[in-house]
Amino acid sequence: MVFLITILLAAVFTSIQGATAQSKTLPYPSHLRASIKENLVILSWTDSPDTRGKYIVYRYDKAINAGNLAASTRLGDIPSGSQTYTDTPPDSKPYFYAVFALANDGMPYPIYVPMSTTTSIGISVGQTSPIVPPPPSAPSPKTASGNIYLQTPTSTAHPAFVSTISAKIKGDAIVISYEASPKSRLVLYRGTTPLIGAADLLNASLISAFTDKDGSFADYPVPGVDYFYAILGEEDLKAGRISIIPGVNSLIIPAQVRAAAISSGFSETPPASRTTPLPYFLMEDGVSGNTVLSQNGGPTTSHPVSSETEKAITALLSKSPLVITAMPATRILPEELSIPSGGEDYSLSLIVSERIVAKDWPAAIDQLRKYLSLNRSPKASARARFYLGEALASSGSSRDSFFEFLSAREFYPIETKPWIEYVLSILQKG
Repeated sequence: MVFLITILLAAVFTSIQGATAQSKTLPYPSHLRASIKENLVILSWTDSPDTRGKYIVYRYDKAINAGNLAASTRLGDIPSGSQTYTDTPPDSKPYFYAVFALANDGMPYPIYVPMSTTTSIGISVGQTSPIVPPPPSAPSPKTASGNIYLQTPTSTAHPAFVSTISAKIKGDAIVISYEASPKSRLVLYRGTTPLIGAADLLNASLISAFTDKDGSFADYPVPGVDYFYAILGEEDLKAGRISIIPGVNSLIIPAQVRAAAISSGFSETPPASRTTPLPYFLMEDGVSGNTVLSQNGGPTTSHPVSSETEKAITALLSKSPLVITAMPATRILPEELSIPSGGEDYSLSLIVSERIVAKDWPAAIDQLRKYLSLNRSPKASARARFYLGEALASSGSSRDSFFEFLSAREFYPIETKPWIEYVLSILQKG
């Protein structure tokens, strides 16, 4: 009996050794992801710690496996450490991808692991969200890495469950489309990383809880950032049934509102209209030192004045004592004290709550300039310029903040007055 047990243990040990040896001799990448930007598919992955060689990328119009690898298109060899590859598909139909490590003889290690070495969903450059397979008919809970993943529940068990989620860019909005039972209460989450499990919701923002009307929701986030979305039923959340299935009720391809080119914080084109007498200063370059503005708003060189004029200026300044005004406290406009109605109001309120209130001035300046790079209503533009003026003044950019407050003064004369006095006193001192 003891002899038999010894033989069995030896066999198990040999099997484990063989599996370990195989894992070392057959390395493969992990965390394979794909994103779409215009007509490009951008793949990224994590290199295997067991190899420092090259990697090979394949593309095929079906899920890649051992039976069709030979028919797949070999796209290119990628050196270790790059961990990314950009493909330009020949058309807009869905394609599948695979990334394998290469042996020293140039042959790939054909290990097929969904979401690690192969994509399990067809990716098309003609859409923001990929085509997904139909959901299974019965729930089957699974656990992985501490998160609970559920198969798609049936509509009878969860009447508000969402499926076939996708995203489209429309102007400065990301329009989320989905399928849900009529008039169901839904909750929309947005994050900068994929939302694939319950724990991911902790780092996401709750955008809205709403009653479904037409199977779509328009979100107005900060431009230039990749966003992932997930939609859940409100009743499911209240009952603790957090069911997130990537590609079904959460995006696995990020969506992004493109930020227009920005120069010195001003958009390349002036607003559609501007009432006089308040001018709009279009500055392509920063203004500093002794540079002055010409009548058309562009920089020009200064010219010496006559001795009589200089004497008159000196006499006037001698009678005007230097007054240093204290920096006003950061002010939040009344519009941010009420629930935003959506659209550009919501997007701006998000920047104020996350950046201005936290006094994160560098991030506030960056996001407000991106916000202003798109066409905004005159009132929304004035609000954004007021906050941009506060952020610039608090960062020590008094001259740039002066022009922002000047642009916002038409709508907010009382709010901008102490700030204009403050930055003028700083400029006079300097």
